[in-house]
Amino acid sequence: MDSISWLSHGMPSFLFWNKRSADGDLRATDPLGFDALREAMSNGLVPLLTGATGDADEYLWTMIGLRWAKAVTQSAVDADLFEQGFARFERALKQFWYKTGASGQRRIAGIQVVKVLCAGTQPNVTRPILANQRATGLLGNYIVSLRELGLVKRGSLQPVEAEVDRLLIDVEFPNGHAWYKKWETLDETCNSVKLQKARKALGERLFGYSDDRMHYAARAVLGRPDAESWSQIELAQLDVEQRTLARATDIVTQLELAALQIFADALHGARTVSASDAARLRQLASATLKAKPFPASWQRGNSLAAALQRGISGLAEGGRPLETVHRLHLAVTRDVRGGTPWLHMIGDRPHLFAGWKPGNQARDFRFANLKSLIKQTGWKAHAR
Repeated sequence: MDSISWLSHGMPSFLFWNKRSADGDLRATDPLGFDALREAMSNGLVPLLTGATGDADEYLWTMIGLRWAKAVTQSAVDADLFEQGFARFERALKQFWYKTGASGQRRIAGIQVVKVLCAGTQPNVTRPILANQRATGLLGNYIVSLRELGLVKRGSLQPVEAEVDRLLIDVEFPNGHAWYKKWETLDETCNSVKLQKARKALGERLFGYSDDRMHYAARAVLGRPDAESWSQIELAQLDVEQRTLARATDIVTQLELAALQIFADALHGARTVSASDAARLRQLASATLKAKPFPASWQRGNSLAAALQRGISGLAEGGRPLETVHRLHLAVTRDVRGGTPWLHMIGDRPHLFAGWKPGNQARDFRFANLKSLIKQTGWKAHAR
């Protein structure tokens, strides 16, 4: 899958396994398949969110931008809507955020270029701020969720205008291009946008009626507002599969980190695993199988899920954990994904991965995003 093709498809995993970057190195992301399992579990817990959808105002600004882009381009061609409309809107918005400090704690993708542009005498919306803005900017973060929410037509960038108007309620934004020509008009235009009512409408759309699982998850978090993970929320509010997945999140994370460490050691030439590490890996694998973390819809006919189940079962049986982890790696990278294994044989020291170690990315199954959006939208549980 190329870096933007998923924009025109359904709910994908936001991972690009074994993809070569611009400098020729492999993007080391998911050598054992656990990222994919976490994505599948997350889809079962909060199907309308992704790992990048954690900011209510970014949701709304993305919809404001798409509505504006449609109005100024009047085009049914996605490339035109983006290049002549949304891309310019996003560049102007990010310059406003940076120059006025309105971004707060928000991370601005493309910040280094934005800083340069903000030193100019007027806004610049023609210079790219990201190498692939459509995939890694606001649209890349939010388009899948917006489609699932019924705000953007499936397989396109075209907004569903009646639904967008219902979401944005009282938000008005000028047509034309004059608003971003000067710093003063950019500041005035963006500062005039008030999102309070739209935030509440977004909360209702996310958690009120779009998908029962979103509603249950939000109620479960509100039932235990101090919870810091899925296992700590009010599980009784969830449906049966959600409860199973929520309970499994902690043990899956522990097994993933333990297995990745064994794999990292193998990449660096290790040929054996200590007795204590082997025993812990066996215990974690047995507990993971007992927790049943594989969503039913993901498991059916899924060769990656089958490979993971075989690998985890092999680890639970004990024996030779290093060989079992290596077999799982070969199955995931070569047999399922058709890529090149990082480690062909135990004992090799592939120079490409000489410094590789398990990533420290969040493994919270979108829990932080869920909590943030509930708080930002002010959504409250109510009778349906």
